[in-house]
Amino acid sequence: MGELPTGTVTFLFTDIEGSTRLLQALGLEAYRCAQDRQAEILRRAITGGGGTEVRTEGDAFFAVFPTATGALAAAVAAQRELAAASWPLGFPLRVRMGLHTGEGRHGGDDYLGIDVNRAARIAAAGHGGQVLVSDTTRGLVEHDLPEGVALRDLGRHRLKDIEHPEHLNDLTIGGLPADFPPLRSLRWLRTNLPAQRSSFVGRERELAELRELLTRARLLTLTGAGGAGKTRLALRLAADQLDRFDDGVLLVDLSTVTDPAVVPSTIASVVGVRKDPTEDLLDTLARHLADRELLLVVDNLEQVLDAAPALGRLLDAASRLSILATSRVPLHLSGEQEYPVEPLSLPDPGGDRDLDALMLCESVLLFVERARAVAPRFLLDGDNAAEIAEIVRRVDGLPLAIELAAGHVKLLSPQALLRRLERRLPLLTGGPRDAPSRQQTLRATIQWSHALLDAEQQRLFARLAVFRGGCTLGFAEAVCAPGLGVPVLEGLGSLLDKSLLRQEEAPDRETRFRMLETVLEYAAERLAASGELEELRRRHAEQVRDLAEQAEPQLMGADQVTWMERLEAEHDNVRASLDWAEEGGDVATALRTAAAFWRFWLDRAHLTEARARLERLVALPGAEARTSMRARALGALGGIAYWQHDYEAARGLYEEAVDIARATGEPSSLARALFDLSFVLMVTGRDLDGAERLLDEALAQAPNDDRILRAQIWRGLGYLRQRRGDPAGGIAPHEHALALHREAGDRDAAAEDLGNLASIRLLIGDPEPAWELLREAVSLLAELGSRMRHGTMPARRSRPLYTALLCRTVLASHDGDHLRAARLLGVWARGRDEGGGIPPSFAYAAFGDLEATVRAALGEGVYERARAEGYAMSVDQAWASALADEASPAP
Repeated sequence: MGELPTGTVTFLFTDIEGSTRLLQALGLEAYRCAQDRQAEILRRAITGGGGTEVRTEGDAFFAVFPTATGALAAAVAAQRELAAASWPLGFPLRVRMGLHTGEGRHGGDDYLGIDVNRAARIAAAGHGGQVLVSDTTRGLVEHDLPEGVALRDLGRHRLKDIEHPEHLNDLTIGGLPADFPPLRSLRWLRTNLPAQRSSFVGRERELAELRELLTRARLLTLTGAGGAGKTRLALRLAADQLDRFDDGVLLVDLSTVTDPAVVPSTIASVVGVRKDPTEDLLDTLARHLADRELLLVVDNLEQVLDAAPALGRLLDAASRLSILATSRVPLHLSGEQEYPVEPLSLPDPGGDRDLDALMLCESVLLFVERARAVAPRFLLDGDNAAEIAEIVRRVDGLPLAIELAAGHVKLLSPQALLRRLERRLPLLTGGPRDAPSRQQTLRATIQWSHALLDAEQQRLFARLAVFRGGCTLGFAEAVCAPGLGVPVLEGLGSLLDKSLLRQEEAPDRETRFRMLETVLEYAAERLAASGELEELRRRHAEQVRDLAEQAEPQLMGADQVTWMERLEAEHDNVRASLDWAEEGGDVATALRTAAAFWRFWLDRAHLTEARARLERLVALPGAEARTSMRARALGALGGIAYWQHDYEAARGLYEEAVDIARATGEPSSLARALFDLSFVLMVTGRDLDGAERLLDEALAQAPNDDRILRAQIWRGLGYLRQRRGDPAGGIAPHEHALALHREAGDRDAAAEDLGNLASIRLLIGDPEPAWELLREAVSLLAELGSRMRHGTMPARRSRPLYTALLCRTVLASHDGDHLRAARLLGVWARGRDEGGGIPPSFAYAAFGDLEATVRAALGEGVYERARAEGYAMSVDQAWASALADEASPAP
């Protein structure tokens, strides 16, 4: 291959017509000789025209020329020599050719860009012996044609994968055949597919999957929510199939048909079948299609589902017929392949300022494309990127909703548009006037699906609006079943079929049901109008309360990861239930739920949210009663304040909790409150004697079967010995705590105990056991971290992560892996800055000033760079850095 030219070049594509037929007729050896002869002729012509061979694929050639006249001369010379050559057994070998001039952009040892694709499609539209020429090339050669050569105008033709029609010409070469069949363009192939007036964005993965499915399934149904883009996707897929179906690809649009009995006549009209009065129209259709290789695109079937059996009859009668259907509801026919069309991909969280990544995101790209249609100078830039990313999230990535939203940028900036999207349905209007009415507003699209439900299914649809973030089957049954005239499971199946509900697998493998936010807003309107809203919210809040109280004792035991993941899935439901209880003054439900839920907030670092919520709840009218319920809520609020290092606030809350617990006489509650209060006295160092008295009393009050509580008290006694300057005296209490935590299966707490024991061993001059204990702690946390990352991702500031960070930072510094230590200190710093709360580190004081040690080892510049890397880490990266066995590379 010679050097490939750039700039304006002319591309030549060629291939042998009917090569498979020739191979079968000639046999392998004779065909190979013919193919080699053809290649020799083409290469001689390409060289003579000053061209360069780019590549060959089988019998197809791709060449490039610096001038259009040279390319045309090469094509003429090749056709003349091919026509004059002798071929095996007298079989003529005919080669079709296509020429197009455009931009020559290199991509490795090939060319990239639309002009290459256009040239290939032009060649594919021709016939053997024919040379097709684009209008661009014609303008460069028409006044300098070789002798005996003329150009003939063939008009405009639509080519596969090329958005706009191409004006094509062919060469008439003196002495060679010039009478060719109609071009193999989309205009010639039998189709009524409409030309799309706007660009098709994204969906490359879906198209690839659907092309494969259509080779295996004769009935392929695209299902999905209204506005998901089923029709556009089906039309794009169908346009790709024009070369495959000899009898064409035909669109049957049922958007205006409401009577299933009319469907056969609509199909008959499209395929050109007249009704025979002597037989049933469906029989006439079946007979007409029996031997035809045809793809029928049947659009908008959901409102005429009773016509589905008629499609089945046609498929049975016509073995070469395929049907590509779109419907919000599957057809439930044998042999049907359903393909759910999901919304477009959404921007990654945290990447709203990465313009390159955003422009690769399908939902963002569609928004920008459609915005430019109404505001040509519209650009995605640093000033509006975050708002655009949030807009497409707010509308769930639904193509229709994105297009409707983008249509407003002529009047509203992305910032103003985002503010108005707090309520989506009133804003998302204004679709094209020539679109079906249901596609002109998002509300009409959802109403179209809602009308497919019967009355009891509509009641269930409205009731499900009480959930936030979805629900499990059991949750839905508990809240929605009373008084409902249809089994919840059956109703959910119908809503799934109508694409009003989505099904997804939760981390614990239990199925969850969720509505898109746009659909949820419509369902909420229906629930508000039903008169059932308050009763549904009450039942919902009670179920959330019961779940939180069921989970509470599990959050510090062997199943803590499973329960944390379950609560993570229900967090939005917890928020919604607390909102209702707070607004309605249901103090008991509010306090019980929040008090039981606080350890989840702590573990997942929702401390700012939790504190604000609990402060409001304990101040509600009626919450001042000195009950065990209030004591539990005060303990939860005190725990949040303690983790935020607000020890004065924590002390006041804990003292009130102790007073209430003494008055109610509940030993377990008193033991918990005493233990909580002791830690504030201990961490501040103001009253160590008082802390010891509290811990001794707490141990006496704690039930023997509450291993977690007793372990925490023993740990407190161990800390107290350290604070008193007697680290060796802390060994036995910490070992008691470790044994109890291991019995309870609390790996996180056991790892913390191991770290505490390591600290003591170092303080008393026993370093080797110290490092072994610390390594055992990291091993435990590695297992815990792996389980968490395979389920719901823990928050950046989760307790297990911070215990791992603390242990691993100490180990890394000790082992000389200062680069890792610096990165982990950066993660730690970000957790502190973001206000999530970091555990008090006085128990690790024996390991010295880690930051000063690492800074001195690395030097100021390297330390700051590594710390900044840690500060920017994702949760996954932080876990990996904390728990990896191998050392970090040297800076």
